[in-house]
Amino acid sequence: MKIIEIKPRRKLLSALRFDIDVDPEDYSAETDATGLIAIDTELVEIERIKQGQEFSESELEALVMRSNIKRAKSRAMWYLSRSGCSKKVLIDKLLRAFPKEAAIAAADRMEELGYINDEAYAKARLPRIMEEKRVSLKLASRMLIMEGIDREIVEQAVRETEYEPIEIIVNLIERKYKNKLSDQKGVQNTIAALIRKGYSYGEVKKALEQFEISENTEEF
Repeated sequence: MKIIEIKPRRKLLSALRFDIDVDPEDYSAETDATGLIAIDTELVEIERIKQGQEFSESELEALVMRSNIKRAKSRAMWYLSRSGCSKKVLIDKLLRAFPKEAAIAAADRMEELGYINDEAYAKARLPRIMEEKRVSLKLASRMLIMEGIDREIVEQAVRETEYEPIEIIVNLIERKYKNKLSDQKGVQNTIAALIRKGYSYGEVKKALEQFEISENTEEF
């Protein structure tokens, strides 16, 4: 197949028109508005791709893959400049726009460069989840695992995290639930709410003792 036209497009892409019909889906390629295969413009310049150049199917496939990976890396950098995330979350974001191979390659490169580090991310993210969500260490660790962090990494972060559940629960009651402790129903609702946040019944009961609450409710 031969390139018969190269057209500049938006988003730093160049559309390639060939002398035969080429289906972009066969190559997992980006396309322009007219359905032509679109390649990263900088890569086109680096590879000195020109009108009249011949490509085999394997050569075009390799070019498209390089373009996808290059653009996935740029998108990954953009995501990470806005906020940190786990490797899995980054891959999931990249999969919205790029093939799996490109998304994984881009995430691997970000990891090699030190822009993503699941161990450091887990250690920093765990206390933030507890603070932002007002949840227990146990529930926060589950949330980290749901973000794609390896269980062993999360367990290590848990071991390295300072955690005083009674103190946290007392502060949480002071800020959110204290005005609900005037009757038995309010006490029960408060206990239920705190348990849903991952705290144990024993921890909640011990925290309530600091408010001199006399509660007569069945253990959850």
